[in-house]
Amino acid sequence: LAAKRHLLQWDTDIAYRKGSTKIWVPNYPPLRQLLLEEYHDALYVGQFGSNKTLTGIAKHYYWPYMAADVQQFVASCATCQRIKSSKQKKAGLLQPLPVLKQPWQVVSLDFIIGFPTTTSGHDAILVVIDKLSKMGHFIPTHTTARTQEAAQLFVCYIISQHVIPTTLISYRDPKFTSKFRKKLMSLLGTKHAMSSAYHPQTDGQTKRVNQILEQLLRAACKDEIFKWDLHLPVLELPSTTPLTPLLDRRCSSSTTDATRSRHKNRQHQLQSNPHTSSS
Repeated sequence: LAAKRHLLQWDTDIAYRKGSTKIWVPNYPPLRQLLLEEYHDALYVGQFGSNKTLTGIAKHYYWPYMAADVQQFVASCATCQRIKSSKQKKAGLLQPLPVLKQPWQVVSLDFIIGFPTTTSGHDAILVVIDKLSKMGHFIPTHTTARTQEAAQLFVCYIISQHVIPTTLISYRDPKFTSKFRKKLMSLLGTKHAMSSAYHPQTDGQTKRVNQILEQLLRAACKDEIFKWDLHLPVLELPSTTPLTPLLDRRCSSSTTDATRSRHKNRQHQLQSNPHTSSS
């Protein structure tokens, strides 16, 4: 209070804010708490929000950061939480994901970065997961890889071994939002669906695979941290086994047959696509 004396004027034992009739309330928490309760909890003030509570107190009293104190007090009021109706819009209905019929029809992509640079120059992993069979491919790459390089890896490791997917899910990385990527998706006939910003739940399955992969790498590379990329082909083995009870090893043959059949259909579509044939 001594540091604020130039802002005060005194009348007997009461300090007022200079040039005002408002009483200056000292930094004494019990006293300020009593005023907050009087102007918010009392029956005649009606448990209103922080704005009206602040207006009522500010007519007669003042202390530094009073607005913040009022807002915090009202937000923590247990009575208000119980008796006041919600003003928020009700949540919409859950939208189920479509049931997939063929493997590698919908795939998700994600990058894991921050690895030690290997002797081959790799410091990142491109993770590609099939939404139906849960199979995954872990492709070593580097964080400075451009869009063309990422697209080339996708073609070499995924399209050449499986099929051209109809839908590709990824987060909003510049590698996935460039003009080259859009041209590539157009030529392949693939729809690109990007996840919502700051909402990793959109592609939670891939995030979970990333977590498992990092755990496996820590176990496999205890003494050779600069050769982690050599372990990726082996670590794909547990990943390429379907991870759900509905897809066991008995479905492997049917999955392969469906993949081959769809691969032939997609080849026919590419050959009949005038944009592809002219490029």
